Amino acid sequence: MKEGSCRRTGAFSSLFLVFLACLALLPAVSHAQTPAGGGNDAPAEKPGAFSALMDAIDSGSRMLIDQIQPGKERDLVDNPRFNSQESPRHSLMTIVEAMALVARGHESVGYERALRSLPEGASREDARNIHEILLRLGPLSAVQLPGPRQVEESGDRRFEFFPRGADHAWVWEAADPPADAVIALATGADGRWTMTERTIEGAPDLLESLAALPPRYDQSDSGQLFLEVFAPLIQETGIIGWIAFIAVTIGAIAAGILFSKALHWAARRAENLDQRFMASTLRGLGVSGGLVVFTAIFTVAIGFLELGSVLRGLRYEIPRVFMIIASAMFIISLIDVVSAFVRERVGEDGSHYDRMVVTMIRRILRIFIIALVLMFLFQNLLGVNIGALLVGFGFVALALSLAAQDTVKNVFGAVSVFINRPFVIGDWIVFKGEAGEHIGVIKDIQLQATKLLDLNGNLITLPNMLFIDREVQNLSARGHIRREVNIAVPYGGTAEDIDNAMEAMREAFNDPDVIEDAMAKDRDGEPHVSFSDFKESWLALRGYHYYYMGEEAETQRETDRGWFSYLDHCSLVNRKIVEKFQERGLEFAFPTQTVVLEKDDPGPA
Repeated sequence: MKEGSCRRTGAFSSLFLVFLACLALLPAVSHAQTPAGGGNDAPAEKPGAFSALMDAIDSGSRMLIDQIQPGKERDLVDNPRFNSQESPRHSLMTIVEAMALVARGHESVGYERALRSLPEGASREDARNIHEILLRLGPLSAVQLPGPRQVEESGDRRFEFFPRGADHAWVWEAADPPADAVIALATGADGRWTMTERTIEGAPDLLESLAALPPRYDQSDSGQLFLEVFAPLIQETGIIGWIAFIAVTIGAIAAGILFSKALHWAARRAENLDQRFMASTLRGLGVSGGLVVFTAIFTVAIGFLELGSVLRGLRYEIPRVFMIIASAMFIISLIDVVSAFVRERVGEDGSHYDRMVVTMIRRILRIFIIALVLMFLFQNLLGVNIGALLVGFGFVALALSLAAQDTVKNVFGAVSVFINRPFVIGDWIVFKGEAGEHIGVIKDIQLQATKLLDLNGNLITLPNMLFIDREVQNLSARGHIRREVNIAVPYGGTAEDIDNAMEAMREAFNDPDVIEDAMAKDRDGEPHVSFSDFKESWLALRGYHYYYMGEEAETQRETDRGWFSYLDHCSLVNRKIVEKFQERGLEFAFPTQTVVLEKDDPGPA
């Protein structure tokens, strides 16, 4: 389609244009394209379909702003920005500006100005060819072209616009221009800069080789790129095409949802049959597979749209984006399935630390896959320079690390917990935090904080930096608990009563039921009872007995015993002590107060 051939197609087309122009209010996407003559040795990026779409939306935003912003538009017929050949900048920009006038219907004045930048004998067709080539090698920016001062300082008599090494490396990747293709200007005896004869002769072949590249306008295009990109979509698709596109797209969405629900139903059936790994696999396939089904049918829907030469690549880029996302989702679900399988196998004959390592590796792999997909999408579809982006993130991270030192400390705290292993997920700990002492089970260990569920059911978030310089009492790492029991007997008893009370405590500690419940048989820790102290109102007896968490060398985290089973054991021991005291007719001391009433002697009457 030739530039400027767009025409109105009714209210629908106008509204659609305004809608697409409004999309430009979205955040701008930075591109890694190096401007011609920018002096950057890094190879310029090839403009892709998504990049062209962003440029077109940006162009539409400028067109919309020109429509709603008050102000008088510059009359380029009587007051042109460029209309001379005093430098390569003026000659090239005169061609672009003059041909824009031709597109607006001012053919006579437009061609007259454009032909001044061409050699003697050049035709209007030559001007059109040069203009189309410049648009496809653009965007052309006046500030990047040598002006009169630069020409005078350098003394150059010839300027080669194309090819320019790394600046046009993307052209050779996207097209196959002739080996001798050149766009050059030279100055004559009169000081005017005009296109060389070789440039004019090779222009038709060069333009034919660049025909597949979209035109690229500068920041003052006033919506030309927008119209160039979206005019075919509006004018040539037709009502039937739009109806078919919408219908097939709805069908694609429905098919994707049905496929996903079908696999979720199969996953529930697998769970009922105790096939957990199969259920997890089917559930992961349900999401990613549903997206694949949608993508396959949506690819057919796109075929009903006439995208034009600029957006034609979207017919392949959009399905590729969806397939990449679907693949990433499937890989993430596969990572979850494998980690669950490994965690269960480790749970049978491994340690809790091994399970925590599996969880950490799972999280790292998920983050890695997501980051990889995002980098691929940004670099290959949106044209973002990932290297420059990572360097920028490095400086940002450095600034944030200085401003948010607590965040960095929390990360190092997480590393410290992971390396030193004061606790693992599932452990019961006692920790003195900012709000007091916390007793509970570790539910999760994250980079910034650790989640603890206390005995009251409260989920407490503890910053990881607190674990660097504070004590942590790990209850799950203990193999046994030594309990202290204090008994009070009254002062009125004899020494034999004290011996009987101590023997009653020993019998309670060594009762077969107590020994079995404590798993204390043939263990090194023997119960011990002593006459410990004289108190104000009673004699104090102190005893110690042991409660073991499992077999020899087993800790609490390796068994199903814990705090509540220990409390049950304490109740059993206390009951046995009461029974033994009752059998021996012994009493427990308790605080008493004796009041003595004395009658006053009234004396002789």
